[in-house]
Amino acid sequence: MIVYRDATREACPRAVVDDIVRGLRDGGSTDGPGGLLAEFGELEAAVADGLFPERDGLHPLADAMRAAGTALAREMRLAWHGASAGDRAGAGAEAAGLLLRLRAMALPARVTLKVAEGYAYYALYPETYLAAAERLARDGGVRRAVCVGIRSIGTSLSAAVAAGMEAEGAEVETVTVRPHGHPFDRGLRLTPDLEAWFRDRNDRYALVVDEGPGLSGSSFCGTARALSELGFPDERIVLFPSWRPDPSGFASEAARERWPRHPVAHASFEEVWLPRAPFAGARDLSGGAWRDVTGTRAAVQPWHERRKYLQDGVVHRFAGLGRHGRARLLRAQRLAAAGFGPEPLGIERGFLVLRWVEGTALRRGRAEDDLTRTAARYLAHLAREHPAGGAPDVDGLAHMIETNVAEGLGRPWLDRLAGMERHLRALRAVPAVAVDGRMLPHEWLRTPAGRLVKTDALDHHDDHFLPGPQDVAWDVAGLAVEFGLRPGQALALAAEVGEAAGDRGLAGRLPFQTVAYLAFRLGYADMAAGALGRGADAAGMARQARRYRRLLRLALGGTGLPAPG
Repeated sequence: MIVYRDATREACPRAVVDDIVRGLRDGGSTDGPGGLLAEFGELEAAVADGLFPERDGLHPLADAMRAAGTALAREMRLAWHGASAGDRAGAGAEAAGLLLRLRAMALPARVTLKVAEGYAYYALYPETYLAAAERLARDGGVRRAVCVGIRSIGTSLSAAVAAGMEAEGAEVETVTVRPHGHPFDRGLRLTPDLEAWFRDRNDRYALVVDEGPGLSGSSFCGTARALSELGFPDERIVLFPSWRPDPSGFASEAARERWPRHPVAHASFEEVWLPRAPFAGARDLSGGAWRDVTGTRAAVQPWHERRKYLQDGVVHRFAGLGRHGRARLLRAQRLAAAGFGPEPLGIERGFLVLRWVEGTALRRGRAEDDLTRTAARYLAHLAREHPAGGAPDVDGLAHMIETNVAEGLGRPWLDRLAGMERHLRALRAVPAVAVDGRMLPHEWLRTPAGRLVKTDALDHHDDHFLPGPQDVAWDVAGLAVEFGLRPGQALALAAEVGEAAGDRGLAGRLPFQTVAYLAFRLGYADMAAGALGRGADAAGMARQARRYRRLLRLALGGTGLPAPG
């Protein structure tokens, strides 16, 4: 079933370069030079994808971008090791000069930037790769290497690895590649000149850099296989992942066989970054541990939880490096000012600092009148004050619904979607909203004073799960489903939100968005239950999947989707 989406944005490369140069001159972003490197990495990956749509090769613009990215990583390394602004001035000036030189080259007018998920959602820091590289060069005796970044995020991570190796006296050359093929059997497609470039250097180590590996391990292992075929001995192909997997669990048989052949260089967040965090020693609420504090046993998928830490009455929640963190801070400020969310106190190196809210999580089936009143005001506020620009991704939503209905209920149920195109046409005329996306009962807290506070409201419209920026009726449907509102209550809520938001057609869109919401949540809960395997969270997700499946059947009913309102 489908739950993920491609999170992208259009950008002007020269404008991105100018922003990064400004950040260098201002002393770095709110999360330090690592945030600037992360932002440049998204641009470099997009430009390289444009240069090499079918086969990776060599190009002067790609070389210039590699040089600028590595210079940013050198500046990041100095900051990480405590160098003063004065001591970093030379490295910063070098990086700024290389970036400005890019502006005079044949950059494309527009590019599509793909979100680097580790930097945006999972607290992956390039400094951990820097530490792993320094250790490999220092303790592993690697003196000459080719550093191969796997696009997208491996672009900036490989720059960090190259900077770390160089600082320990190693000679490093670096390129990026994009594996192609089936997700379980990816491989490299190289031009003859890049193949020759690799063969000329196969007496060195090859460092393969990316986040992950994911379920299959095929991007890492397909790249390693290609390097092996180009003459690099397996024992000199070093893998730089973001975690140490058990390769026996890979979905790809080829990856299960190949991964153990190669050395692995890895340094974890807990080992490298956490001891230096502004909240070192804080209580870890990650992976669902926050449930012990809020009094709920709601099932979660721990792998998808943002890192968060509680200390001295404030919670440090990972919000993302670079532009991602800045956007989350702004949204938190606006929601708090409107009286709906916790008070933000600032952002520190990618972690949003929020005032801790003492309260008890709500439960399904207990939708008091003040909840529906507060939710109506909250959703109307989102609709009015948080437009996302453009229309919702209608085609992606339709594909998800069709796939999840077929997989979750059976293909005969697709007949009940016969009228969906009419709903999709109507939805194309609806403005996209930066919705909440998480209307689950445990996301609402009741404080000792009786106030309702909406938590986890900052980024689910902009993460790598559906629905993305969407019709606010999605959130109305979510609240109705999760709190078990009766049909009349749900329509009354939709009418109240629509009246306050100036959207008289909202209630008419609720039946379709209820189907969409249930199809997504069925896919998510089913996927989470399967991935977790066993334990309380797996069992809880399986129960959720059964409930969503039952409700989706009821929503489609005997005649399928009703006509749009």
